[in-house]
Amino acid sequence: MKLIIGSIVCLCLCLASVGYAQPLSQSSFSLPAPLDAQVYTVVDEMQNIGENTAKELAHQFQEIVVEPQHELEAAIDQVEARRVDSPQCVAVQDDRIDGIVGNAHVELHECGLSAAHDSAEIASDVNHATQQLVFGGYSLGRTYNKCQRYKNSVLRQSCMAKFYVQGTIYLVNARSSIKTIKKSTNERIPAVFVDSNACTHVASQKAVVALDDVNADIDACIAKAR
Repeated sequence: MKLIIGSIVCLCLCLASVGYAQPLSQSSFSLPAPLDAQVYTVVDEMQNIGENTAKELAHQFQEIVVEPQHELEAAIDQVEARRVDSPQCVAVQDDRIDGIVGNAHVELHECGLSAAHDSAEIASDVNHATQQLVFGGYSLGRTYNKCQRYKNSVLRQSCMAKFYVQGTIYLVNARSSIKTIKKSTNERIPAVFVDSNACTHVASQKAVVALDDVNADIDACIAKAR
């Protein structure tokens, strides 16, 4: 179980930062109304993508790692319950049980770490894109404030021309970034689930079947003792 906890902790740490980019503060800078609304819209959308990605990854990791572990533990409990009826017959199987459970934990751990690694990459990409959009918004705000400080109308107009070019580029890149990250997460998150879920469930089912065989041998031992 400790091996499984390690992979869960690994994922939780990487998910903790998804969508955690510092939100833009309305008081930090001002922008012309139309552009202001568009900037906040793209940043909010990206942060929502980050939050939803974190929730989805955490939910599917529960299915990938925790559910197979519970299946294995239930099978182990069934074997251990037999120890009350016939401690000697169960004791004969102890080395075999330890081997089955040990191998299962190793396989589940490897599957879990793979899922955590792939999920961490997705989380990192989403978080990086969110940070870029937030900092890009701050950069726009700084440029606009700089333009407004010019007393000379010619300098201000020249600065504002550059500002609107910067704003246009920002919005085009932002929409492209959001489209790309949506497509990426829509493809990568299910892929992580399919591969890793199969990996962990195969490992747990293999162990459950082996423990069922152990139970059958315990039954035979008890019957023979009678």
